[in-house]
Amino acid sequence: MGWKLRVGEAAFALQPPRLIVGRSRSCDVRLREDTVSRLHAAFVWEEEGWVLEDLGSSNGTFLNGQRVVERQRVKAGDQVRFGAVKATVEGPTGVAAGSGARFTRAPEATWDYTVGLQTLPPAPPFVRLAALGLDLALFALGSLVPFLPMITMWAAESFLLRPETLPPSLATKSFVAGGCGALWVFYAWYYWIHGWARRGGTPGMRLLRLRLVDDLFRQPVGYARAWLRALGCLATVFTLGLGFLLVFIRPDRRALHDVLAGTQVVQRQPTP
Repeated sequence: MGWKLRVGEAAFALQPPRLIVGRSRSCDVRLREDTVSRLHAAFVWEEEGWVLEDLGSSNGTFLNGQRVVERQRVKAGDQVRFGAVKATVEGPTGVAAGSGARFTRAPEATWDYTVGLQTLPPAPPFVRLAALGLDLALFALGSLVPFLPMITMWAAESFLLRPETLPPSLATKSFVAGGCGALWVFYAWYYWIHGWARRGGTPGMRLLRLRLVDDLFRQPVGYARAWLRALGCLATVFTLGLGFLLVFIRPDRRALHDVLAGTQVVQRQPTP
């Protein structure tokens, strides 16, 4: 057919009936990027040409800057983005699919993983403080859930068991405590690291319409950057919170951990 999907310097042939793009090894086009889902999107050949379909990706598939919700027909020169990875559709001899029009390259789109996010200003310092307080409260409340087995065992031993009944052995208590600790570690990872990397922020941030993005490209930060930000937060803690005071001084409202990780917190406006 002569149709290609160009990602940087690499070009992948679009061959009927279907070409799947994603992070999985099983994909026809494998993109090793945290913002790309395992099965991200697909190009499907129909009688009139190629159509682009999102496969339920976390960070979305965009065609010429517009998020793909339903199947969209593509033509030569179209700009496509899978998460944070940009690509271009190239047609045979510069002819658009399903038409006799000459090849014309679409204008460069304003790439952003959330529509309208890139032009938003930095989040106000006091809103960030409120989000931090809300996150700490929600995280502390949620931290009780992994330890419910230990709490239940302690309550049963203290209030329900008769004096002549043998309490749980030390080995049983250690096993339950270890399991609860492992669950809490997973919960902490999901709340903070996964929230920053894949969901654009923690629950407290999202409730106050804040989003965490890459400082330069306004893209999802990914796991590597999220871990780096976590280390930066430890540096902020070790400075007794002085690192956070940078949001009141710097014009870009970035705290110490944002500077170290190259991240930016922005505030979305209510949808009219």
